[in-house]
Amino acid sequence: MPANLHYVSSGPVDQPALLLMHPLGSSHVFWDECAAIWSKRFHVVAVDLRGAGQSPIPDRPWKADEHAQDVISVREALGLRDVIAIGCAIGSVVAARYAAADASVVRGLVLSNTTTELGEASRQRHEGRLKLVAEKGMEALLPTVIDMAFDGLPKDARYTRYMERFRRNNPQGYGSLALGMVGTNNIDILSRLSVPTLVTVGAHDILLPPDMSRGVHALVKGSEFAVVEDGAHFMPYQTPDAFAALVSDFIERRVKF
Repeated sequence: MPANLHYVSSGPVDQPALLLMHPLGSSHVFWDECAAIWSKRFHVVAVDLRGAGQSPIPDRPWKADEHAQDVISVREALGLRDVIAIGCAIGSVVAARYAAADASVVRGLVLSNTTTELGEASRQRHEGRLKLVAEKGMEALLPTVIDMAFDGLPKDARYTRYMERFRRNNPQGYGSLALGMVGTNNIDILSRLSVPTLVTVGAHDILLPPDMSRGVHALVKGSEFAVVEDGAHFMPYQTPDAFAALVSDFIERRVKF
């Protein structure tokens, strides 16, 4: 059965798989530097969530459970049997749903810059942003949304590169992902997870502040929690070496295959 999403893979296919889910406004390239490190040891698969990158663009908001089913389609198409699911921001919310829905093959879970829920209170903010995008394109959100995601970090080449990639988002796809995730509540799912889990966050994240990730850590039984001092909202992209090392250490210590 074919996969529903575009994805890229690297590393030895006979090894456990890291299945990567990116944040809103990005794509599989978000993980390039981490993937280059992990692929020496693992089979790394980075998806474009529906509405992002080269994946199909839906004609309506796409819900968290639908994203999880899309990710399952990739896992099934590749025949993966030992999976560590890794997600950042909105991607972490999808990763938790995916881990619960595909529990028979998920051996570990990493949630970066995460939250227990994406409340309805955020709908007005997203709708306001999307109205601007409809009128003026993705440029209307710049540099504000990137500055918030990189709060406390330098405006260096990494910042500029992210900005340029963000400009290339399809407005309809961006909107379907943003609005579709509004109202997602993972509290019950998180409280029922039994898979080894690492919850981590950048100290400078002002969009999903560290206390939100701490709330997830408190719900997931036996989970580990770590704050990366030099990271903000997009920690795997902003501090790839530190994030990749943190995840690799967690897998070696906690995940059994």
